[in-house]
Amino acid sequence: MKYATTFGSSSAARDSALYAEGMELGRALCEAGYIVKCGGYGGVMEAVSQGANEAGGEVIGIGLKDFEAVRPVNAYLSKKIVAKSLYERLMLLIEGSDLFVAQWGSVGTLNEIFMVLALKYGGIKPNARIVLLGEKYEKMKNSELFDENFSQNVEIYKSVEELKKRL
Repeated sequence: MKYATTFGSSSAARDSALYAEGMELGRALCEAGYIVKCGGYGGVMEAVSQGANEAGGEVIGIGLKDFEAVRPVNAYLSKKIVAKSLYERLMLLIEGSDLFVAQWGSVGTLNEIFMVLALKYGGIKPNARIVLLGEKYEKMKNSELFDENFSQNVEIYKSVEELKKRL
């Protein structure tokens, strides 16, 4: 079994381009044979889950005890695990996965991306494949924000269609 973990905005509206991209991503990952893991709530997490679910795939949501009462229920999960701490949640999202795909997000998404990068840089997860997906990341690709080391360890794709060619 191979696992892909996805990260992204919890506030993406169902009628947004980001949500549509998430659905497409979920479908593509399942069609490529991945079991998908995500944060387990709304926004991009729900979109990826919906796409994977509609493609007949399996989606594992990793929630957080403190979020359970305040975050929306994700009806597209095959299974949900509720972590006791943010650190435990992040470890469960990372554990067992070798592919990590981040759509646009906020502080939580950045935290998740940088944790995987730190594990890769530190040799703890040397085979981690880290993908930033979407036009906003693509526009930043050649900026001074990313140093050479970052650029050598992270793949950036403008669209799911581009990513699909490399799954």
